[in-house]
Amino acid sequence: MKNKFAFILGNGTSRLQLDCRSLLKHGYVYGCNRIYQDLSPDILVSTDKNIAHEIQESGYSLKNIHYTRKQNIIKNSGAKELPDDIQGMSSGPACLGLACKSNQNYIFMIGMDLKGINNKINNMYAGTKFYKSKDELATPYSNWQEHILFLMQKNINKNFFHVNPLDNFTPDKWKQLTNFETMSLESFKQMINNL
Repeated sequence: MKNKFAFILGNGTSRLQLDCRSLLKHGYVYGCNRIYQDLSPDILVSTDKNIAHEIQESGYSLKNIHYTRKQNIIKNSGAKELPDDIQGMSSGPACLGLACKSNQNYIFMIGMDLKGINNKINNMYAGTKFYKSKDELATPYSNWQEHILFLMQKNINKNFFHVNPLDNFTPDKWKQLTNFETMSLESFKQMINNL
């Protein structure tokens, strides 16, 4: 069963409504950046140089699967190079890109909120080292949106789910795809509990 499911954990605050550790027994968990201090996902991705170096220097990459961009790799750190076709993507879409290359056919995007909260940054780790402060303006999400759309269009044989979208926001272009749907947190928890 674990081989069927991939859980992509973004760092949007909606992720706080779910115990993500429980997902490790149900499928492959892909996480971004500072999540490594809270739990060890099956696959960690960091595309920003500073956080990628912090992770490698901590020794995490020697013991766990950690992908980053080619130019961010510290020699003998254990970090792996992202595939060429997702090198230019940020961490969340790059996680999704790796999941698309796997055998998992059901891919759940959790905490991938895209937009900010009241026009302010929406990230669980806001204010920590290498992250914007909580008072800064929200990061524009157009690149994330387009990269995710591209991956879903390219992988029509996979099924994608946007779990518990913040403020019920999901880009209209995503909704037009036949291999995509949104899922409430309640429906997701019920599905997981029945596995």
